[in-house]
Amino acid sequence: MTMTNAMRQIQIAEYGSPTVLTSINTEMPVPQAGELLIRVEAAGVNYSDVLRRKNIYFMPTPLPYVLGAEAVGEIVKIGDGAPSPPFQLGSRVLAILPFGGGYAEYVTANAQYCVSLPPQIDAKVATALFVQGSTAHLLLHQVAGNISGKTLLIHAAAGGVGSLLIQLAKLAGANVIAASSSDEKLQFAQKMSADLSINYTKPDWTNRLIQENKGKKVDIILETVGGAIYTQSFACLRPGGTMIVYGSASGERGYIHSEHFVDESQNLLSFNLAHFIQNRADVWQASLGAMIGLIAEGKIQVQTASTYALKDVAQAHQDLENRQTTGKVVLIP
Repeated sequence: MTMTNAMRQIQIAEYGSPTVLTSINTEMPVPQAGELLIRVEAAGVNYSDVLRRKNIYFMPTPLPYVLGAEAVGEIVKIGDGAPSPPFQLGSRVLAILPFGGGYAEYVTANAQYCVSLPPQIDAKVATALFVQGSTAHLLLHQVAGNISGKTLLIHAAAGGVGSLLIQLAKLAGANVIAASSSDEKLQFAQKMSADLSINYTKPDWTNRLIQENKGKKVDIILETVGGAIYTQSFACLRPGGTMIVYGSASGERGYIHSEHFVDESQNLLSFNLAHFIQNRADVWQASLGAMIGLIAEGKIQVQTASTYALKDVAQAHQDLENRQTTGKVVLIP
């Protein structure tokens, strides 16, 4: 392979619509001590990238900035002090990028945030492991707890996290109701083995859900839509049930009076992946390793229906923001 000193990357120099995503030519980065230089095969696109682009993420986004919290590729150079083994020239890794940089042809990554990949795991599949994979695994196994025999309602079920949540919940012995914003997406969710499905954009969806679930309310709701969907969802949560909120893709606020939790004895929990990475790194790494194993064994399928060339990153953002994607969204340099 011939290497040059130039590469392309996608940069934002201002906040705003997808049009602020600009392709620039720049020098290839040089790995510092403890870092790896990686030729990017695939970079993941997450909804947090949309929020960062608008500077409404829970952490401020500095300018200029290169989005992309995860990249998969081949190691082409190793900085001083980076452990070798396990990292060797030509081997493939999933690189976790806490400060962005994935939307590029090459990226440097701290070796302690890189994970070696089995050869049978495709690059596009591997991009779903960091954010979507560890989020889904931690949500179920660290926050929800024992879900065997319980009924779960999973919102945004056709998305990157939602499609993994369905499969993991079924493996854990749960009954799964998939909820999404279109019948087409629900068909996709059913292919992931959901027991029932419901379109939450249709009137009186909560009552219809209860009717289709044999008159029973659900035990756990995994919520990431926000706004009216968040508020309405409590109507189909049983007394003593738990809602776990891990996002608000709509950007809208939902409201529920605090007395409701006393009257209905319902519980509200939250989840943030950054908390686990920063404060419970051992638990997060174990979840990431578990997901790699499940995918390598063929027990979990990652859907990568939404794949875009690096130059088409604005379209990828537009489609993700308009909820027109299913599964993981991936950029290919």
